[in-house]
Amino acid sequence: MKNTRFIFPKTLFLFLPVLMIFSCIKNDNFIKGDAKIRYFHTAVTDTTQNFFLRGIQSGASTTYGSNSNYVVVAGDSSYTITSRNINTGVDVASITQKFDIGANYSIFYTHTTPASPAVLKVYQDDVKQDLNVVTLNFLNLGYTLGSNVIIKDDNGAFTQFVAKYGEKTTHKVTLSKATHISFALQTPIATQPLVKTLDSAVATDASDKSLAISKGLVYYVLLDGSKKGELQMRLVSSN
Repeated sequence: MKNTRFIFPKTLFLFLPVLMIFSCIKNDNFIKGDAKIRYFHTAVTDTTQNFFLRGIQSGASTTYGSNSNYVVVAGDSSYTITSRNINTGVDVASITQKFDIGANYSIFYTHTTPASPAVLKVYQDDVKQDLNVVTLNFLNLGYTLGSNVIIKDDNGAFTQFVAKYGEKTTHKVTLSKATHISFALQTPIATQPLVKTLDSAVATDASDKSLAISKGLVYYVLLDGSKKGELQMRLVSSN
């Protein structure tokens, strides 16, 4: 009977390291103390980019119109982030950024004008789900565009607004059959092709004209321009 008094303390001691490990893990797949970052290449005039944190390559090579997966980094830390043209050792853009613990960030390689040097822009991502709505983060990085972009929803979920270069605007939209979000240049050009709309559902024969968005998800709606200054839109999920 004397020995039985010590079974529980010994068992607890054996499991204590395991409990400590699990206590450091959050439900959102973050390890305590970390942040997540990802890279976007939104410069239509530039070649494939490699990205570096403190001089060490981070993520895979990224071509125009694509982005990396999230990469885990230590949070509450500042980093010098640089980009280089593939197969070169020369930095073409650089920025210093602090990443907060538990936060997600997107880093965009772009320009401010067609003639200006490349720059890196960092935006903190809202990845928290609201199961009743779709969260849309509209971001205009169209440095080749000759005008701002008009964004409207035929269903009136938000007031029509103008997206200027570098501006990020977030709207939470309650979806319905009438949801129909469209994009147009404030100053139209003759060569502008069709820009897909965002809808709650898309018929099979309309997939070349619209993209379906789903409630409970968070998206980036990226606006940029072709080499001819034509408006383009890309939809990227953040969760």
